[in-house]
Amino acid sequence: MMDKKKTRSEEKRDAIMCAAKQAFLEFGVQNTSMDKLAALAGVSKRTVYNHFASKEALVMELLSVLWKSAISEDELVALNKLPLQQQLVMLLCQEINVIAQPGYLDMAKVALGHFLFKPEELQAQTKGMSKQDTALYSWLEDQHKKGRLKLENVALARTQLHSLIKGSAFWPQLIGSAEPLTQEQGETLARQTAELFLSHYATAPSHHSTDPSYHATAQSNV
Repeated sequence: MMDKKKTRSEEKRDAIMCAAKQAFLEFGVQNTSMDKLAALAGVSKRTVYNHFASKEALVMELLSVLWKSAISEDELVALNKLPLQQQLVMLLCQEINVIAQPGYLDMAKVALGHFLFKPEELQAQTKGMSKQDTALYSWLEDQHKKGRLKLENVALARTQLHSLIKGSAFWPQLIGSAEPLTQEQGETLARQTAELFLSHYATAPSHHSTDPSYHATAQSNV
């Protein structure tokens, strides 16, 4: 199936985001003006403001786009054929891959440097981010509706999972106190996190398959 052709407005938005990523990494948010972004993107300053109210909104959107790229809708549907724990392990492996990307870490450092002493500004920007349309949130919500997970608060459950993986695969790397996880370490973290999470929230015992093909499948999807 052919990809839908982007509108002129969508093309301009993409150009703005590409220019912003380049400028923020090279000059920092503080030293990047909207005029500079407009010039780099080849659009007017008014066009930039039509798409993004502020530079801060652009930073958060760049991070959001990277995060949402963890897994496609088609891949999410295909996961339903697997046992519950394998589904969660694969989802977590994909998210660990995203947060371990140099591009994601670089942009996160930009955001941290800009918002570190501006907590109110950060809170205002994060409120505008839609975390409900990520694959992990959709999966948690779906499993809860099917009765496989007993979740009082889906958003809290997602936050708990993110805290578990980011504690080893993101925050230490962000501040430079640890090297990026290897593929094997990432898979181990995903498996242990899934086991811990499901031991508390699964409505029935959920064990990974003893079929060796499971490990091969998981590795091929990391």
